[in-house]
Amino acid sequence: MRSISEKYLALPTGVMFLIGSVYAWSLFVPSLTHDYGLRASQTQLVFGTIIATFTLSMLFSNRLQRRFSARGMYIGSAFFFAAGYLLASLSGGNFLLIFLGIGVLSGIGTGLGYMTSIALPVKWFPHKKGFITGLAASGFAAGSIALTLWAGWLLNSGVTVFAVFRTIALVYGLLIFAMAFLLPPNPLGNATGFRPIKAKKSMLLFASMFMGTFAGLLVIGNIKLMGAGAYSSNQLSLAIIVFSAANLSGRLFWGWLSDRKPVFILLTIALLTQGLAAFFIAWIELPIASFLLLVMLVGAGFGANFVLFAYETTRVFGLDNLGRIYPIVFLGYGIAGVAGPVTGGVLYDMAGDFKMASLISLLFSVLGLVLFSWHRNRRPKTITNSSK
Repeated sequence: MRSISEKYLALPTGVMFLIGSVYAWSLFVPSLTHDYGLRASQTQLVFGTIIATFTLSMLFSNRLQRRFSARGMYIGSAFFFAAGYLLASLSGGNFLLIFLGIGVLSGIGTGLGYMTSIALPVKWFPHKKGFITGLAASGFAAGSIALTLWAGWLLNSGVTVFAVFRTIALVYGLLIFAMAFLLPPNPLGNATGFRPIKAKKSMLLFASMFMGTFAGLLVIGNIKLMGAGAYSSNQLSLAIIVFSAANLSGRLFWGWLSDRKPVFILLTIALLTQGLAAFFIAWIELPIASFLLLVMLVGAGFGANFVLFAYETTRVFGLDNLGRIYPIVFLGYGIAGVAGPVTGGVLYDMAGDFKMASLISLLFSVLGLVLFSWHRNRRPKTITNSSK
């Protein structure tokens, strides 16, 4: 199994890189609102629905993977992801088609690819699950940086947003499809420690994941609107890249630390950092350097959620139950994916700023820590040989 893992580790990270383009959504918002008349809340509803749909689809991924294999999951991911962006490219600005295409179809494709890309490397490297989860998750963050640079260049060159959607559909869809056929046979091996688990035991982690991801999602979905009027378009595009880079490096950093330090201490630092930074972004007028610094801190704290909660799920429930339990925990992120960006968009439409939304995000970051602490005090005994 180790020889397989070393040879094929780039595949799940590569798929994560492609489906992670979701985090570049803020790049398309100005064109959709200014050129095609969509409201800010509508664009954020699309972004939130992508997150919600992909987390909901993860709930069925473990059962589907047992039936169709990891390769089948990647083929399905390629089909739905490409179909979604292709439908949006044909919308002509129709909100419903953009919503169904990118929000629903590409969201399903993202979910099918995401859980498989987490399960493969963690199964291959059970003794380095923190770092290896961070490595896989970092591919998801890296995808938004690449798309921001590439799509931003296309948009600045006069290419329409719908032509960009069409290019994403064709290029990314074909690449994911090709990676599916590079996987080895039975890459996940055979489950050895599977036992029934009551879902309620993961509810505190689910609620904590929701609280922890709310602040970051509010910022990333609204970066260009938050800085509108104070900074140039190029500076705000740079802010998206800074957030994505911090999100990427944060996942690697927190993953590396989680193999060495207690998860609760790391999560405390991460959530307080992102909550306070999100608060100051909205409440204080900042020079561009300070704005970028706070965006970076939000991104670094946000990235910790996707490593530390996966690590904690594996540690408590076991490797062979990761595919069953983590989608339930991850659903908290899906709900936050709607609540965070849409809350920001609606409050911006009403008040013209993000002050109240940022205050809520800080509160939720603190509540996330409280719930995680409660989980640590009530956690079930580890039921497989997954202890650190």
